[in-house]
Amino acid sequence: MHRQRFGVLVAGLFAVTAGAAGAQEPDTTSAAAGAATALVRLGLGERVRIVSSGVGFAEGAVLSRSATFVTLRTARSTIEIPAARVDSLWVRQGTYAGRGALIGGVAGAVFFGTVFGGLCQREEGCTNKGVAILVGGLAGAVPGGLLGALIGVAFPKWQLRVP
Repeated sequence: MHRQRFGVLVAGLFAVTAGAAGAQEPDTTSAAAGAATALVRLGLGERVRIVSSGVGFAEGAVLSRSATFVTLRTARSTIEIPAARVDSLWVRQGTYAGRGALIGGVAGAVFFGTVFGGLCQREEGCTNKGVAILVGGLAGAVPGGLLGALIGVAFPKWQLRVP
């Protein structure tokens, strides 16, 4: 009786874990099929970077796309790249403005908070150094954040879609 229960338990465990084990199998789709799928999903006008055999490196806006070709408008011309020759595909995903604002805001707050705190020690009229540091930090966070955001806008983010 115990052996039968154990056998049912083991069979049940195999049945439950078989689906999860299938997820561990290697991807059997070819590189060309993966590239074709990624090309079809591109939006018209989307900025991309493509490295392909035959064309090399190309960056531009998507004019048309299909499962077999993508047409890009680059700075110099219009080029058509076959999906089978795409080695890597990168898609522009915004900029680093947010990260730049955060870094600039923190740097500005620390710098101006330190300066205001130092000035509070030298002036006779300053009664609360903590308030001076807080006011300096707030006064420095805004321009530092704006400057950081302006710098971050100049650097685009790229997301790898193929391979």
